Amino acid sequence: MDEANEFICKKELRVMLKKYRSELTDKPERSRVIADKVLPMLRGNIMAYISMGSEVSTDYLIDSLLASDCTVYAPYTHDGIITPLKLKKRGVPDRFGNLPQECYEMSDISAKIDFCITPLLGFNEKGYRIGYGKGCYDRFFAGCDVFKIGLAFDGQAIKFLPEPTDVPLDCCVTDKDVIYF
Repeated sequence: MDEANEFICKKELRVMLKKYRSELTDKPERSRVIADKVLPMLRGNIMAYISMGSEVSTDYLIDSLLASDCTVYAPYTHDGIITPLKLKKRGVPDRFGNLPQECYEMSDISAKIDFCITPLLGFNEKGYRIGYGKGCYDRFFAGCDVFKIGLAFDGQAIKFLPEPTDVPLDCCVTDKDVIYF
C-alpha cells in the first residue's frame, strides 16, 4: 500500500486490512506454509494466539508444538491483560480468543515465555503492528522480555506511523518471507 497510509488513522487501516484478509481464498494453504517456516525457529516456552476468523490459522502450528518438546501457552485475556496459561489441547475460542478452562493447565502461570506468536492485521517496515486496537499485546510486551513473532499473509505490510505505546515485533513470518526487524 502507498505512503499516504501514514496519514490514515489506524481505525481506517484496520477496516482496509480486515477486508484484504477476508478476501484471501487460500488461507489454509498459506497458513500451513507460514507454520512450516516458523516451527524451526521455536524452542522452550512458546505462547501462541488462538486463531479466529480470517487470521493466519495457528491450528497446525499449535498441534505441532504440543507434539514437540516445547511447552505451549495460550494467551488468556481478561480486562485487557494477557496471562499466558499452559495449554493441554486446542479448543474453540470465545470472542476474546480465550479457550474453555479444560484446555488449560492452571499451574505454572508465571513461566518465562521465550517466544510469542502474535496476531496482527498489518505491520510496517520497522516491525510495528496494527492489532485490533485494544493494546493487550503492547501492554504484555512492555512487561516482559520475549521474542515477538507476528504471523501475516503476504500483502499485510503497510506504511503507518506507530503510536508511542506500540511495541515492535522482532520478526514477522509471511507465506513469502521471514522478516527480521
